[in-house]
Amino acid sequence: MTRDELIALMRVTAAQKPRAVETKEWGTVYVREVTVAEIDAQQADTDDGDNKNAIARGAARVICDEKGKALFDPKNEHDVALLASQPWSMLRAILKDITPAGN
Repeated sequence: MTRDELIALMRVTAAQKPRAVETKEWGTVYVREVTVAEIDAQQADTDDGDNKNAIARGAARVICDEKGKALFDPKNEHDVALLASQPWSMLRAILKDITPAGN
């Protein structure tokens, strides 16, 4: 495979569509795949000693509308507080397939 071929394939995978997750409580919720940039941002948050609400901030990074536009801002304290107040079983149900292996 050439460099150009690999770059073309990477551009396709970077543009994946959000996945719909059906929930009893919230209806259809869309989530995007976690990107390397989002993992880096999450790691930077925790490296700075800000481990509080790390899961909520991570969820804010990937919950989106059907077109992939983020619905929550991981830097908005109200968005993060709302996500942090949700039952873990409900949030886990929509996030379960997007967590990188080993994390």
